[in-house]
Amino acid sequence: MQEFEPLNLDDLLSFESNSTLVITVNNRYARRLLGQLSMRVERTQSSLTIPAIVPFGAWLRQISDQLCFVAGYEPAAHEVDNFTSHLLWQQAIRACEEDGYFLDIAQAARSAAEADRLQDEWKIRVLPPEHTADYEHFLQWRSAYRQQLQQLDLDDANTSIERVLTAIRHKAFALDFKRLVVLGFHEFSPRFTDLLEAIQAQGVQIYRLIVPEPIASHVYCHSAIDTHDEWHQAASWARQLLDADPDAKVAIVAPSLETQIPLVHRVMRKALSDQGQSVHAYNVAAARPLAEWPFARAALSWVKVLAVLATERHAEPSVLASALLQGLCAGGQAEAGGRALIDVIWRERQELSITAERFQQALYEHAPILAQAWEQAYALTVQAPRLQDSMAWAQHWRKALEILGFPGNVALDSAGFQTLEALQHALQQLAAQAPAWGAISVQYAQQLFSLKLRETPFQPQRAAQARLDVLGFLEAEGGRWDAVWVLGLSDAVLPAVVRPNPLLPAPAQRRMQAPRATPERELAWARLIMHSLLRSADTVWLSYPQSEGEQLLRPSPLIASYPRHHFEPSRATQAIPAVQVEWYHDEQGPALTSQERTAGGVAVIEAQARNPLWAFVRYRLHARQLPAYATLADMNSRGLFLHHLLELLCVALPDQQALQHALSQGRLPSILGQVTQEAAQAQLGDYGAVLQALEIERAQAILANYVELELHREPYSVAGIEQQHTWQYEALQLRLRLDRLDRLEDGSCVLIDYKTGSGDFRLKQEWLRPRPINLQLPFYAVVLQEQGQNVVAASLARLHARQVELVGMGVEGLVLTGLIDWPDGHSWGALLNSWRQAIHQLAHEFNIGVASNQSVNTDDLRYCDVLPFLRLHDEREDQDEATQ
Repeated sequence: MQEFEPLNLDDLLSFESNSTLVITVNNRYARRLLGQLSMRVERTQSSLTIPAIVPFGAWLRQISDQLCFVAGYEPAAHEVDNFTSHLLWQQAIRACEEDGYFLDIAQAARSAAEADRLQDEWKIRVLPPEHTADYEHFLQWRSAYRQQLQQLDLDDANTSIERVLTAIRHKAFALDFKRLVVLGFHEFSPRFTDLLEAIQAQGVQIYRLIVPEPIASHVYCHSAIDTHDEWHQAASWARQLLDADPDAKVAIVAPSLETQIPLVHRVMRKALSDQGQSVHAYNVAAARPLAEWPFARAALSWVKVLAVLATERHAEPSVLASALLQGLCAGGQAEAGGRALIDVIWRERQELSITAERFQQALYEHAPILAQAWEQAYALTVQAPRLQDSMAWAQHWRKALEILGFPGNVALDSAGFQTLEALQHALQQLAAQAPAWGAISVQYAQQLFSLKLRETPFQPQRAAQARLDVLGFLEAEGGRWDAVWVLGLSDAVLPAVVRPNPLLPAPAQRRMQAPRATPERELAWARLIMHSLLRSADTVWLSYPQSEGEQLLRPSPLIASYPRHHFEPSRATQAIPAVQVEWYHDEQGPALTSQERTAGGVAVIEAQARNPLWAFVRYRLHARQLPAYATLADMNSRGLFLHHLLELLCVALPDQQALQHALSQGRLPSILGQVTQEAAQAQLGDYGAVLQALEIERAQAILANYVELELHREPYSVAGIEQQHTWQYEALQLRLRLDRLDRLEDGSCVLIDYKTGSGDFRLKQEWLRPRPINLQLPFYAVVLQEQGQNVVAASLARLHARQVELVGMGVEGLVLTGLIDWPDGHSWGALLNSWRQAIHQLAHEFNIGVASNQSVNTDDLRYCDVLPFLRLHDEREDQDEATQ
């Protein structure tokens, strides 16, 4: 670093403020210095004025504005922000790499923008022997990018700095200060050094402000078992200090805080609360994308709905429901139930697409207040010009959201107000970048808005009452607390791993000692960070995890010399008097009454067999998980298609004799093709031509294999397809539907149920257990047997491209492919009897309200749609505590 005359705060206050400028490395240093100077002035009760304190980036923008009035050095008409700059880099890369040199264009743009800045900031000159293929591509991108800027009359931050440097070097204008004070710069890059030398050449005296902070008098080194243990230890330490002195200022510093936010909040809430009540407030200095905050997420959803419907006149239900469920619109909480009901209806009806007219109709039916607002906002968007600049679209979104009632009638807290301000600022920034985009469509404007919010970090201002700060390395730099715990200090973190820019040749970066280019530079940076952290408090704890997953870790060499101490929380645990605990197992619901109607068919008994509480919640309380949104790739569409296809085949060929005649006469292929086409027209109407053709081809192959199985069975005739049956046991009445019932020559019956999935058939494990599951066929067999039918077999027919088969159980000697051999001591008659007893017992349990939370094994609950009611995680936690 270039040496300049040092001075302290008193020296700074002695300077004439009107001719002194302080430049800080960032906003944090500027705010802290301003606070320190203000306190000194207040203590001395003097009337001294404080000099201008400006972050370096803001000062450069001020100088750039002044150049507007300097002939020959005028800046471009507009300066793009980093967001727009990265998108322009992406456009340049796509234009240069039509053959897809990079798959991740966004990452390539980030690397290119960094390489562009590094090359100018550090004066990296690449020698001819050092050229690489990546560097050659970068040069092409850079040329195309700069050409874009020139054509559009734009500057970015890098070209703006170059323009300012050139103007000051040529003394194109007089500087309005005589003394320049720099603060917070650990090093001066070659370009920054040139800038300071050019300022000195105009007679400006440059100083380096020194704000001395005493080094910590108590430094402890602690090793934790792993990352989780380390965070728990640090949080317990903070709780101990705050309990002893609620006015203490404490900080926990982590190198990779942004990747651990959920863990941090979970640990802090637990450590700083008693019996669920927060005892100490804390602040986590880590920003999330603005798009993830509720108000911004809702605004994005409504803007997307407007853009999609105005352009396409239809949208997927999930797009519309995203806005409806987030609300923050006209109708607010009063119509929240109606908006949710719209979503439920679309899910249950398996809607694939909703037109603008149907959306409007649904709103008028279930959310009339919102419907009126939506009609106006939608008309405004439809009537907007097809192409206009981002400034006009930003104004349009603002007006449309206002018409929609955004942000509703919710009470706004401080974070809500700040989120809305950030959202408004993002719209303003998008509008300011209009020259970079020109006239754009409504959908592209919506995509820009969404991308802008996703790439805009946001964090509400620090809570004033918080005495505990959780920060990253950079946020902690220059701060001062009573005590600090720095965690995560393994040898892989401090010093960090070398990561030179991938687009610039590594030798050229090493030659100029560019950031992240050499181990020596990373070590120097690590020492600077450690120097700052050891001056952030009088007491400093330094810790590292001994492992991360299966990887063993070592402490950073920078903390190896400090004495090891094991932290033990000294806060005494308050003795809780023993109380008598009364347990009440609520496993019995009210009995089913004759007035109750239970929908669900065999699924009711199936759920009772798998878990009685599941059956009670699902069919007595009518609680269930919402179905997923329908998609063309939904396997249910394929299942309906195959079921319908087999139904048509049974109508066309109602018995084995008809099938054999069609085969012998050569008519079978045409019959199979005809029924396949008819089924496709009925069930695959939403499929495109190519996808429909593929499904038909697949179905014909499956059908041909299945027909082969039918030809080798005992002679049969199809006696029923999708037959409806009613079964009643006590107060329970169920409606049943059987896929297929075949009649053999002796009058006996064979039951067939079609399965279009690829899962394993485990009939012995499922049908022979005391509480049988997968009960469709056993249930139908019992019902028909009770009605006087002679059922001799129950078989599952797998209809899948990988395998077509019949698997089932039946009387011995029956010619039916796939019948399972009987275990010792079992027979078909005995099995039917055991099924009848089990089904009657399950039905009786359901009738009297048995709702015990019991399952034979966890696989029984694989497809349970009321898992939160079963509270299985609580049981697992109890088991874990018991084992500990």
